[in-house]
Amino acid sequence: MRIWISGHWNPSDKPAEIWLTPGMLVGTHALLPVAACLLVVNLRLAAGLDRLMPRRSLWWVGVFGVLPDLFSPHLSLAARFASRSHSMVFLVGAIILAAAAGSFFENGRRLLVAVVCWCAVVLHLAADALSGGIILGYPLRDVVVGGTFIPFRFWGWCDLGLLGLTWWLWRRSVALDARRSRRKLG
Repeated sequence: MRIWISGHWNPSDKPAEIWLTPGMLVGTHALLPVAACLLVVNLRLAAGLDRLMPRRSLWWVGVFGVLPDLFSPHLSLAARFASRSHSMVFLVGAIILAAAAGSFFENGRRLLVAVVCWCAVVLHLAADALSGGIILGYPLRDVVVGGTFIPFRFWGWCDLGLLGLTWWLWRRSVALDARRSRRKLG
């Protein structure tokens, strides 16, 4: 495991694994924020409260979870380090994109959807920080934040686990919605 939290990134100083290690898999980036939203939805529904997040917002959240990779696809850690879409510059720009996405929802949900979409981008960067690191200050600073806390060999298992968890949380939210509807009718 290598951690370069306070080190400066210089391609000639780092081992060959930087050039060969891909980024975290796309499934994890898309499903992690969706699973988090579904967890909150299920907790609210189980407590007898409203859904809070419209169902169709989950697609937006998943797209925003992969947004940094859509803007700058990378197949190596070095490419991620040189990517503006994995930096603070992109996080600031994502605020505008999230506000635009939130504008497609009714007035009472716009801000919430925008904030959750922006948080999906933050989760993407956090996952990448745990799977090799990111350079938040790129292109102005070259300090790597994070390290290899989740080795490459576990990334497929992370995707499968999140797929199963997201499916279960989705089915649970459907069941809780149906139970809530029956209670309103009866």
